[in-house]
Amino acid sequence: MKAEEIKPENLKCGSNSGVTFFEKNGLFNLNDEDFNYKLGLIDKNLTKEDFNLIYISKPQNSGGYTLEVEKIIKKKNKHQIYLKENRPSEGSGSIAAITATYCFLKINNLDKATVIIK
Repeated sequence: MKAEEIKPENLKCGSNSGVTFFEKNGLFNLNDEDFNYKLGLIDKNLTKEDFNLIYISKPQNSGGYTLEVEKIIKKKNKHQIYLKENRPSEGSGSIAAITATYCFLKINNLDKATVIIK
C-alpha cells in the first residue's frame, strides 16, 4: 500500500502555561486516562467527539513558542504526524513563563500514530 498524505478532520494548536497541563507531556490518545482531563484544561466544552489525539511538547522557559502540523502521512494503519515547533523570534517580547505547546487533532480511522518533531 502506498503512503498518502491526509488532513486532520479537526485541529487546534496553541500553548499553555498551566503546570497541571504539561507535567505529563507527549502523545495521548482516546484510551489514555488523562485524555479528557487534558481537553478540559483548554476548553471545558471539548470532548472525545472533537479530537482523538493530543500532543503536548516538553515545557519551554518562555512564551512565544508555537506548534504547527506540517503533514500527516498514512501508510497502512499507521499515521506519522510531522509537527514543527517554532521558536519566538529573536528580540521578541515573550513572556517569562514556563509554557508548553500542544496540538489536538481528530484523524479519521486513527489506529497507530507516531509524532516527529522538527
